[in-house]
Amino acid sequence: MSCLILKGLHSTSNKSSVYFGTNSLNRHSFLRSDPTFIANAIISPYSKYIFYKKLSPYVDIEQNKLFTLNYNTIGLSNRKIIDDWIKNNELKSIKIHELPLIHFLGLDVSKKNQSFKYNEYSGIPYFAIDITNHNSLISQIELQNPNLKTLSTRELINKHIGYKESNIFAQGRMFLQWLSSTKYCQGCGSKTIPINAGSELLCSSSKEFNCPVKNSSNPSNASHPRIDPVLITCVLNSNRDKVLFTRSSQLKKYYTNIAGFIEPAETIEEAVKREVWEESGLYVSQVKIIKSQPWPYPANLMIGCIGIVDSNNNNVENQDFNLNHDKELIEAKWVKIGKLKEIITYGKENEDSIIRVDGELNGIPNEKTIAYQLFKHVVNTYNL
Repeated sequence: MSCLILKGLHSTSNKSSVYFGTNSLNRHSFLRSDPTFIANAIISPYSKYIFYKKLSPYVDIEQNKLFTLNYNTIGLSNRKIIDDWIKNNELKSIKIHELPLIHFLGLDVSKKNQSFKYNEYSGIPYFAIDITNHNSLISQIELQNPNLKTLSTRELINKHIGYKESNIFAQGRMFLQWLSSTKYCQGCGSKTIPINAGSELLCSSSKEFNCPVKNSSNPSNASHPRIDPVLITCVLNSNRDKVLFTRSSQLKKYYTNIAGFIEPAETIEEAVKREVWEESGLYVSQVKIIKSQPWPYPANLMIGCIGIVDSNNNNVENQDFNLNHDKELIEAKWVKIGKLKEIITYGKENEDSIIRVDGELNGIPNEKTIAYQLFKHVVNTYNL
C-alpha cells in the first residue's frame, strides 16, 4: 500500500527523525504495475537514478549526497539499456536478466514547480539501479566523477548520507538485495522475473510445472520482498532508576541494548522477555513498544522496546546476571540513568560512530541508531 502524505513528511530534523526511516518519497506503490507511468517516469529529465555496486551506493563524498544521473545525462550509449529495460519490464520478459536490476523508489512530491507529471500525480521520480555487472556504466560513472565512492560500511553511510537520503538509500538497497538474491523460484526452482518496476518477482515456469508459488492466489515472500522483524530492548530495573548496559563479543567497543530476531508464532512482548532472559538471565515483567527503524543489513525492521524487570524474580541490586545461556554477551551491568544522561549530554562521536565521554573506555551507539533513541527515551522519561 502507498504511504500517506502527512504534514511534516519531509522534515529531516535529527530530533524527531529516524535514520533510514525518514520518509522522503511517496512510493506510489499502486503505480508500479502501470508500465506507461514507469516508462514515462524513468525517461523524464526530472528523474534521478541512484546507482549501486555490490549493494553499495555511489556517493559524492565532498558534497555528502547520493550521486544521481537521469536519462539525458546517462550517455547516449547507455540509454539503450534503459530503453531495453522499459520494454522488458512491460512484457515481463525473462530477458530482463540481461539488464541492470532497477527498482522504482517513488516520487519526491515536495517539489511542485519543476517536476514530472502523470495524470493527477507529480514529483521527482527516483530509481535505484544495480550496475554491479555492467562495466560500461561503471566506467562512465567512475571515470567522469572522481569525487565518488561506493560506501560499503554503516560508518561511512552515517558519515556521508543525511537523514533524508538515508531512507532512499535503504529502500533501494533492501529491494536490490532481495532481487539479486532471489533469482530462482522457491516453489519450483525456475528463474524468477523482476516485474512491476522491480517490486515483485514472477516465476518463469510454464503451466506444466504447476508451480505452487505461481498458481497461488495468496501473496507470499516468494514473490514479494521479505522483512525480518528484530526486537531491540532497553532494560530498566524495577525502580526505573538504572538502565542495563550490555556488550557482545561482536560489538566490543560500546554498550548497547539486547536484540534478537522475533521467532515464528511469537509476539513482540514475548520475544522481548525470551531474549532478555536468554542473554542476561533477567526476567522482564513489563514491555513497552517505543519506535521502529528500518535496518538495511540486509532487510530488517528494528522494533524498539523498553523492558522493566520483575523485582520478584531478579536480584537486581546484586547484579545477578547469567550470561551463560546463549553466551552472546561478554558483559552486563546496571548504570544509573543520570550517568547515561551525562554520556548523551557531554559525549562526543568518534570515527567509529560511537558516542563517548572523555576518559571512558566504552561509549554508546550514535544518534542514528535506534539503540541511542531508546537510551534517550529513557533519559527523557525516567530521569526524574
